[in-house]
Amino acid sequence: MIIEKIAIKFNKLIIGYVEFYKEMIENEIKMANISIDDNVLHVGCGSVPATSILIAKKTGAKTIGIDNNVCAVEEALYCLSEITDSDNVQIKHAEASQFPVETFDVIVVSQGVEPHVEILKYIAQSMKGDARVIFRTNSSAEGKLTQNDVFLKNLFNIVKLVSHEEYGLSASVLLLKK
Repeated sequence: MIIEKIAIKFNKLIIGYVEFYKEMIENEIKMANISIDDNVLHVGCGSVPATSILIAKKTGAKTIGIDNNVCAVEEALYCLSEITDSDNVQIKHAEASQFPVETFDVIVVSQGVEPHVEILKYIAQSMKGDARVIFRTNSSAEGKLTQNDVFLKNLFNIVKLVSHEEYGLSASVLLLKK
Protein backbone atom coordinates (compact mmCIF):
# COMPACT_ATOMS: atom_id res chain seq x y z
CA MET A 1 0.00 0.00 0.00
CA ILE A 2 2.88 2.37 0.67
CA ILE A 3 4.18 1.83 -2.86
CA GLU A 4 0.67 2.57 -4.23
CA LYS A 5 0.57 5.85 -2.30
CA ILE A 6 3.89 6.89 -3.84
CA ALA A 7 3.09 5.61 -7.35
CA ILE A 8 -0.20 7.53 -7.53
CA LYS A 9 1.77 10.81 -7.40
CA PHE A 10 3.67 10.11 -10.64
CA ASN A 11 2.16 8.85 -13.91
CA LYS A 12 5.26 6.89 -14.91
CA LEU A 13 5.27 5.12 -11.56
CA ILE A 14 1.58 4.27 -11.96
CA ILE A 15 2.28 2.64 -15.31
CA GLY A 16 5.28 0.78 -13.86
CA TYR A 17 3.23 -0.41 -10.89
CA VAL A 18 0.49 -1.74 -13.17
CA GLU A 19 3.06 -3.46 -15.41
CA PHE A 20 4.69 -5.08 -12.35
CA TYR A 21 1.51 -7.14 -11.84
CA LYS A 22 1.10 -8.06 -15.52
CA GLU A 23 2.41 -11.65 -15.26
CA MET A 24 0.35 -12.45 -12.15
CA ILE A 25 -2.84 -11.10 -13.73
CA GLU A 26 -2.18 -13.01 -16.97
CA ASN A 27 -1.82 -16.22 -14.92
CA GLU A 28 -5.09 -15.48 -13.13
CA ILE A 29 -6.89 -14.74 -16.42
CA LYS A 30 -5.80 -18.14 -17.76
CA MET A 31 -6.54 -19.94 -14.50
CA ALA A 32 -10.10 -18.58 -14.26
CA ASN A 33 -10.66 -18.50 -18.04
CA ILE A 34 -11.74 -14.84 -17.94
CA SER A 35 -13.19 -13.58 -21.22
CA ILE A 36 -14.92 -10.57 -22.73
CA ASP A 37 -18.27 -12.11 -21.73
CA ASP A 38 -17.47 -11.96 -18.01
CA ASN A 39 -18.44 -9.36 -15.44
CA VAL A 40 -15.55 -9.09 -12.99
CA LEU A 41 -15.53 -7.71 -9.45
CA HIS A 42 -12.20 -6.78 -7.89
CA VAL A 43 -12.46 -6.53 -4.09
CA GLY A 44 -9.79 -4.31 -2.55
CA CYS A 45 -8.72 -2.43 -5.67
CA GLY A 46 -6.62 0.07 -3.72
CA SER A 47 -5.20 3.36 -4.98
CA VAL A 48 -3.75 1.82 -8.15
CA PRO A 49 -6.35 -0.67 -9.44
CA ALA A 50 -3.84 -2.72 -11.47
CA THR A 51 -5.98 -5.87 -11.43
CA SER A 52 -9.09 -4.10 -12.68
CA ILE A 53 -7.15 -2.26 -15.38
CA LEU A 54 -5.23 -5.29 -16.63
CA ILE A 55 -8.21 -7.66 -16.68
CA ALA A 56 -10.26 -5.15 -18.66
CA LYS A 57 -7.36 -4.40 -21.01
CA LYS A 58 -6.38 -8.02 -21.66
CA THR A 59 -9.86 -9.58 -21.90
CA GLY A 60 -12.30 -6.78 -22.67
CA ALA A 61 -14.35 -7.88 -19.64
CA LYS A 62 -16.35 -5.27 -17.76
CA THR A 63 -14.64 -4.80 -14.40
CA ILE A 64 -15.67 -3.06 -11.20
CA GLY A 65 -13.08 -2.38 -8.52
CA ILE A 66 -14.31 -1.70 -5.00
CA ASP A 67 -12.54 -0.52 -1.88
CA ASN A 68 -13.81 0.53 1.53
CA ASN A 69 -11.23 3.32 1.82
CA VAL A 70 -12.62 6.60 0.43
CA CYS A 71 -9.14 8.04 -0.17
CA ALA A 72 -8.05 4.90 -2.08
CA VAL A 73 -11.17 5.13 -4.26
CA GLU A 74 -10.50 8.80 -5.06
CA GLU A 75 -6.91 7.97 -5.97
CA ALA A 76 -8.00 4.96 -8.05
CA LEU A 77 -10.39 7.17 -10.01
CA TYR A 78 -7.55 9.62 -10.62
CA CYS A 79 -5.29 6.76 -11.67
CA LEU A 80 -7.87 5.53 -14.19
CA SER A 81 -8.24 8.99 -15.67
CA GLU A 82 -4.47 9.31 -16.07
CA ILE A 83 -3.55 5.97 -17.66
CA THR A 84 -6.59 4.54 -19.43
CA ASP A 85 -9.55 5.66 -21.45
CA SER A 86 -11.39 2.36 -21.03
CA ASP A 87 -15.09 2.37 -20.30
CA ASN A 88 -14.73 -1.23 -19.11
CA VAL A 89 -13.43 -0.25 -15.66
CA GLN A 90 -15.45 1.34 -12.86
CA ILE A 91 -14.30 2.10 -9.33
CA LYS A 92 -16.71 2.31 -6.40
CA HIS A 93 -16.57 2.92 -2.69
CA ALA A 94 -18.16 -0.08 -1.00
CA GLU A 95 -17.97 -2.60 1.82
CA ALA A 96 -17.24 -5.99 0.27
CA SER A 97 -19.29 -7.87 2.88
CA GLN A 98 -22.40 -5.99 1.73
CA PHE A 99 -21.77 -5.42 -1.98
CA PRO A 100 -24.16 -7.35 -4.29
CA VAL A 101 -21.96 -10.04 -5.84
CA GLU A 102 -24.60 -12.29 -7.42
CA THR A 103 -24.27 -10.82 -10.92
CA PHE A 104 -20.52 -11.32 -11.24
CA ASP A 105 -18.90 -14.16 -13.15
CA VAL A 106 -15.49 -13.64 -11.58
CA ILE A 107 -14.65 -12.16 -8.17
CA VAL A 108 -11.02 -11.33 -7.37
CA VAL A 109 -10.23 -10.80 -3.68
CA SER A 110 -6.92 -8.97 -3.22
CA GLN A 111 -4.39 -10.00 -0.65
CA GLY A 112 -4.69 -7.94 2.50
CA VAL A 113 -8.45 -7.37 2.26
CA GLU A 114 -9.88 -7.49 5.78
CA PRO A 115 -11.83 -9.05 7.35
CA HIS A 116 -11.11 -11.62 4.63
CA VAL A 117 -12.82 -14.58 6.32
CA GLU A 118 -16.07 -12.62 6.73
CA ILE A 119 -15.87 -11.31 3.15
CA LEU A 120 -15.20 -14.77 1.71
CA LYS A 121 -18.10 -16.25 3.73
CA TYR A 122 -20.38 -13.57 2.32
CA ILE A 123 -19.15 -14.23 -1.23
CA ALA A 124 -19.58 -18.01 -0.84
CA GLN A 125 -23.19 -17.53 0.29
CA SER A 126 -24.12 -14.82 -2.23
CA MET A 127 -22.28 -15.64 -5.45
CA LYS A 128 -24.04 -17.22 -8.40
CA GLY A 129 -23.56 -20.92 -8.92
CA ASP A 130 -21.11 -20.81 -11.82
CA ALA A 131 -19.01 -17.86 -10.62
CA ARG A 132 -15.27 -18.18 -10.13
CA VAL A 133 -13.43 -16.63 -7.20
CA ILE A 134 -9.74 -15.80 -7.22
CA PHE A 135 -8.38 -15.32 -3.71
CA ARG A 136 -4.88 -13.93 -3.28
CA THR A 137 -3.09 -15.09 -0.20
CA ASN A 138 0.28 -16.03 1.25
CA SER A 139 1.66 -19.41 0.27
CA SER A 140 4.00 -21.73 2.09
CA ALA A 141 7.62 -21.99 0.98
CA GLU A 142 6.51 -25.04 -1.03
CA GLY A 143 3.85 -22.97 -2.87
CA LYS A 144 0.88 -24.50 -1.03
CA LEU A 145 -1.88 -23.07 1.16
CA THR A 146 -0.93 -22.24 4.72
CA GLN A 147 -2.83 -23.20 7.88
CA ASN A 148 -4.39 -19.71 7.83
CA ASP A 149 -6.38 -20.66 4.73
CA VAL A 150 -7.73 -24.05 5.82
CA PHE A 151 -11.15 -22.40 6.26
CA LEU A 152 -11.44 -22.11 2.45
CA LYS A 153 -12.19 -25.85 2.22
CA ASN A 154 -15.38 -25.31 4.25
CA LEU A 155 -16.63 -22.49 2.00
CA PHE A 156 -15.53 -23.42 -1.54
CA ASN A 157 -14.26 -26.13 -3.80
CA ILE A 158 -10.57 -25.39 -4.24
CA VAL A 159 -9.80 -25.93 -7.92
CA LYS A 160 -6.27 -24.68 -8.41
CA LEU A 161 -3.47 -22.76 -6.74
CA VAL A 162 -0.88 -20.79 -8.69
CA SER A 163 2.18 -19.70 -6.75
CA HIS A 164 3.77 -16.35 -7.63
CA GLU A 165 7.42 -16.65 -6.60
CA GLU A 166 8.32 -13.32 -8.21
CA TYR A 167 5.99 -11.59 -5.71
CA GLY A 168 7.34 -13.35 -2.62
CA LEU A 169 5.36 -16.09 -0.89
CA SER A 170 2.07 -15.32 -2.58
CA ALA A 171 -0.47 -17.36 -4.46
CA SER A 172 -3.76 -17.07 -6.30
CA VAL A 173 -6.36 -19.69 -5.47
CA LEU A 174 -9.24 -20.50 -7.83
CA LEU A 175 -12.41 -21.26 -5.88
CA LEU A 176 -15.83 -22.49 -6.99
CA LYS A 177 -19.16 -22.63 -5.18
CA LYS A 178 -19.73 -25.76 -3.06
